[in-house]
Amino acid sequence: MGGMNRLLLPLLASLFLGAGSAVNFGGLNVTPRGPQNLNLETGATDLPQGGTATDARTGLRLTAARLHLEPGARLIARDATLTTRQGGTLRAPNVTYDLGRGTVTASGGVTYGDARLNNLTANQMVIHLKTGFVSALGGVKAQTPALSATALAFDLRTAQALVSGPYRLGQAQGAASDHLLLTFGGNRLLRAAKPDTANLARFTPYLK
Repeated sequence: MGGMNRLLLPLLASLFLGAGSAVNFGGLNVTPRGPQNLNLETGATDLPQGGTATDARTGLRLTAARLHLEPGARLIARDATLTTRQGGTLRAPNVTYDLGRGTVTASGGVTYGDARLNNLTANQMVIHLKTGFVSALGGVKAQTPALSATALAFDLRTAQALVSGPYRLGQAQGAASDHLLLTFGGNRLLRAAKPDTANLARFTPYLK
């Protein structure tokens, strides 16, 4: 009976899921590029040829070479490109969209760019969908503005970023315990200053 089940499950999965059929996954609209392989025992779905996932609420759009969907839990993407409503583009080998936590975590050597930050790279980046913060963690570097830091947290609502030391911004440098608050106006960096207590408390949870 076990051998029969192993033969029937892939057949049933192929009957239920045809190539190109759009799937609603936790508020995401997922369109596969090829076949969908459903595991009837776990409910997980593999898209070996990848596809596109869009989030109408947040404006995020993700395309990937391979996708793995775990119902009610997460979407895992490989070789992914993610674009934001604000015009940002993120590329990473690994991206996990955690439905419960409301986060999108990119790892494996991440690059990001938008009108304010050009060629930002980091070991890991996290988009916090519920609060609008973006975290760049580990080996943070950017071409414009020219900076390097241990970590950076960006608040999309206020167009401000907090840099965690040791850091370098142009000719300015900071030690490991130092922080620098960047304020943008339009697409330009308007000023960089030491943060007050309120701003430090607001950004600190996103620097870990």
